Amino acid sequence: MSRIALNILGPLQPAINGVEVQVPGRKLQIIVATLALRAGGEVRRDELIEELDLLRSSGNAANTLHAHVARVRRWLVGHGVDPTVLESTPAGYRLGVSRSAVDAHRFTAGVEHALSLAPSVPSVVAAILEESLGLWRGDVLLDLADGPLAAAAADELRRLRSTARETLLDAWIALGDDRRVIATAKRFIRDDPLNERMRIHLITALRRAGRQAEAVEAYKSAERLFQDELGVGPGDGLREAFVTTVRKHRAETYTYSEF
Repeated sequence: MSRIALNILGPLQPAINGVEVQVPGRKLQIIVATLALRAGGEVRRDELIEELDLLRSSGNAANTLHAHVARVRRWLVGHGVDPTVLESTPAGYRLGVSRSAVDAHRFTAGVEHALSLAPSVPSVVAAILEESLGLWRGDVLLDLADGPLAAAAADELRRLRSTARETLLDAWIALGDDRRVIATAKRFIRDDPLNERMRIHLITALRRAGRQAEAVEAYKSAERLFQDELGVGPGDGLREAFVTTVRKHRAETYTYSEF
C-alpha cells in the first residue's frame, strides 16, 4: 500500500512513498489541501464548492467539482495510489489517510502534548516544541488559504504556533538557556512584533546575560512600536520586566520617575 504524506505547513508538498510529487493546477491543490485538513474525515461537497469558488466561476458547480475530484483520483493513480483512498461519501469526500500523515496534525498533536506537560519538565517540553515547530516550512497553506475553511484552519494553526513559540521560550527561560532565548526570541518577534510575552522573555534573557543596555533598548523599541501601532504603552508584564532590569543594574541614565 502506498504511503502518502501531505505537508501543508508551507507550500503544499505531498510525498508518495517518500518521493515528493507535485499536484497539477491550483484547483486540484486546493482540493488536496482541504482534504488534508480533514484527514480521515469528510469534507462536504458544499464546502469544497465554496473553497473553489465554483458557484461564481462555474455554471454547474456540482458537475465541475465532480470533474476536479476525478482528476485528483487520476493523479493519485498516476503515482501508484489506489483510487479508493479518495472515497466518495453521501455528502462529500474523504481522504483515507491517517492524521499523522499530515504535518499540520502532527504539529497540533505535538504542541498539545507539550502544553499538557508545561511548566513541568521544561527540557522535555522544549524538545517536543522544537520538533513540532520544525515542521513549518513557511506560511501555512501558502497561496491556497483563500476559502473560508482553509483560512480559518490557517488562522488557528498560526495561533497555535504563537503559543508554541511562547511556551518554548518559557521552557528555555526555566532552563536558564538565555543565549537561545535571545537569538530565537528576536526571530520570533520579527514574525509577531506585538507579542508582549516574547518581548518579556527577550528582556529577561538579556538582563540575565548582563546585556542591560540591550534590554533597555528592547523595551524602548517595544514601547515605540506599541504607541505607533496600538496607541497604548506596553502592558504591565513588559513594564515590570523593564523596571526589574533597571533596578537590577542600577542604570544611571534611567530614573524611576520615567515609569
